[in-house]
Amino acid sequence: MTGDPLRLGLRSRSDTRRLGKALAKALVPGDLVVLEGSLGAGKTFLVQAVALGLGVPASQPVTSPTFEIIHEFEGRARIVHADLYRLSPDEPLDELGLLEGIGASAITLVEWGDRFASQLGERGLWLWLELGEGETRSCRLEPRGAAGRALYDRLFPLLPKSSRRSP
Repeated sequence: MTGDPLRLGLRSRSDTRRLGKALAKALVPGDLVVLEGSLGAGKTFLVQAVALGLGVPASQPVTSPTFEIIHEFEGRARIVHADLYRLSPDEPLDELGLLEGIGASAITLVEWGDRFASQLGERGLWLWLELGEGETRSCRLEPRGAAGRALYDRLFPLLPKSSRRSP
């Protein structure tokens, strides 16, 4: 089950932070969020905002795990942040331990996961961040599967109406 995508306009870094805080409020253990976008589109910045919203202390650095592949944090739930940029699409994600928290005890945030869609399954909330002019971005949100739809339904009322656009 794939839901209808929603497009958000993000006029500034503050808008991206607000999206991260809203997403943090909507997330529950077991949720999967896959973030896509070109280099510099704001994937890690959004993850930082989500982590803060989930209670990760501001003093704890939340950086892209490009070389380590996975970082874990403790907030109001365990958070697994993965960056799959350097992996080959045929790399088995279960060997990394990434798949075990999805649908279970962790909130899982995956950057560059689109190439691994078959392993991640048709589940979760998928976000595509696109660069605009200056600090502007747009974000397309697409729920996949029942868990993705449930997350989308929890998130939608938290999103400012002014940022919503037609897909």
